[in-house]
Amino acid sequence: MVWPAFKRALATMDLRDSNESTHTARFSTGISSTSWGEHMMGQVRGDGGGTSIVVRGRPKGSFLTTRIGEKIHASGIRRDLQRALDDALAATN
Repeated sequence: MVWPAFKRALATMDLRDSNESTHTARFSTGISSTSWGEHMMGQVRGDGGGTSIVVRGRPKGSFLTTRIGEKIHASGIRRDLQRALDDALAATN
């Protein structure tokens, strides 16, 4: 249930590629006032006792990018992704 919801949530972002067998997805974030955007990789992991989503990313560019700016951008992406995931999970119920 989480994997399809995760893919629907990523549709609000720039989903590049998803792999059904490994439950991984590559996506990109747009630019903001603090970042040039990021290349992201997310994976839904389940062990029978629960499900987790691991998301990692790297900046698209380094020109005029600061560590604090990327942290601010990452916080916004985390918030937006959580909101989209919550909406997608609610739609399946």
